[in-house]
Amino acid sequence: MSKFKLEFTLKQHTPIIHFQSNQIGATLRATELKPKLDKFLIEQFEKSNIDYKTFLISGQDRALDYKIKIETIGKPDTKLPNNFLFFSNNVIKKDRDKTKMLKTNSIKVELFSFKTSLIKEIEKYIDDFFLITNFGARSSKGYGGFTTKENNIEHIFKKYYPIVFKLSSTSKSWENDVDTIHKKLKSGINFKTYYKSLLFQYMCTKNIRWEKRKIKQEFPQLAKSKNGHSPIDCNTKFDFRYVRAMLGLAGINEYQGKQVVNITHKDKKIDRFQSPITYKVINRDIYILCDRSYQNIMDKEFTFKLKGKSFNIKTPSQNEFDLYEFLKFVEKHENLIREVK
Repeated sequence: MSKFKLEFTLKQHTPIIHFQSNQIGATLRATELKPKLDKFLIEQFEKSNIDYKTFLISGQDRALDYKIKIETIGKPDTKLPNNFLFFSNNVIKKDRDKTKMLKTNSIKVELFSFKTSLIKEIEKYIDDFFLITNFGARSSKGYGGFTTKENNIEHIFKKYYPIVFKLSSTSKSWENDVDTIHKKLKSGINFKTYYKSLLFQYMCTKNIRWEKRKIKQEFPQLAKSKNGHSPIDCNTKFDFRYVRAMLGLAGINEYQGKQVVNITHKDKKIDRFQSPITYKVINRDIYILCDRSYQNIMDKEFTFKLKGKSFNIKTPSQNEFDLYEFLKFVEKHENLIREVK
């Protein structure tokens, strides 16, 4: 192998999703891979006190000087996602025909650079990078997963994520498994079956009630669910917090049937917040990888508004919510997940 090249083959574990795809047969794209790999590598260089300035493209401070070539082996399996597991309220229906889910057996990747020291550094980290990174749309929900190797998986997860759990059991459909566990953790389930949110139950132990109850108190027209269930509630009177924000803000609107509750950060500085939870699917195993980014939006005030009426509510403080403690609560009370130690 040339000292200027690094070549490897990727195994694809889950389909990658592309919106408005105009690249026939495109699975993993260099336009997404390189920025993510650059960011990851620079983070590792900085942690290791490696002077990477000579690795950069001239005139750029966060782009490393190498090129990527990607070759898909065989014809990708392509399908159109059209079920409720994939499409959320903010996906425009007309865009569905332009959305592709692609999966192939393997992909060949070639990295090229005249900077041989950079190639050597990339070789040190490339296996870890693909193990902890997903690609394409809904990557946090497990889509777009690839690996170069599958050795020491749990050790590597713990190396990069402070909190790692694993689903106790899985079915033949990883998509259903991820969808179900995430709903149980965050919002609960109120479709065909009824399951109280585990986040809600955990916050009750903290004497905190979540914002869904406050919404229905302030906006009585939303007080009944579409399936006729009364709002779930703690047994006593507690303080209210914008609890679900801890697991990610998908947008600024809370949909309640045909009515829309508009949610805005009081200081107009936050409109979206990526979930601190990433699902990683390796063969039949499903891992829950968690960072502590949720701490960045703790104790922030948000305004909820519907038809001219509004109220303010804060997210939990650091004394009121801890993601690791929450998942340990789930592990203790439900046979759903176990900690990876």
